[in-house]
Amino acid sequence: MPSGGQYGDRQQLEQLQQAAPVSASPGGDVGAPEVVDPTASLVGFDAPTQQPDVPVTAGATLGDGPGPEALGLPNQPDEDMRRLIAYLPVFEHMANQPGSSKAARNLVRQLKGMA
Repeated sequence: MPSGGQYGDRQQLEQLQQAAPVSASPGGDVGAPEVVDPTASLVGFDAPTQQPDVPVTAGATLGDGPGPEALGLPNQPDEDMRRLIAYLPVFEHMANQPGSSKAARNLVRQLKGMA
């Protein structure tokens, strides 16, 4: 019950609360939520296959079955490399510096090959 207010307000508030119908809470009395084991749906390595018609190499770049292209995703490394072509003059300058790494020179070669 709230405290404070004018003399007699508490009694009036109690009467109003008793006169108003109490609505049922949605769902009523609900017990504790069920705990779900996230590992229950995992299949062990020693278990028999659950997809006998799908080759083990499905999704890989080599072997039977569809490759990664079946996902319909863009080839992100190639897309990133195309964006880097705009910076080719900067990378060439970097690769031509004394002590430049093989990786820097290879990056420039790879970008020139894509241009």
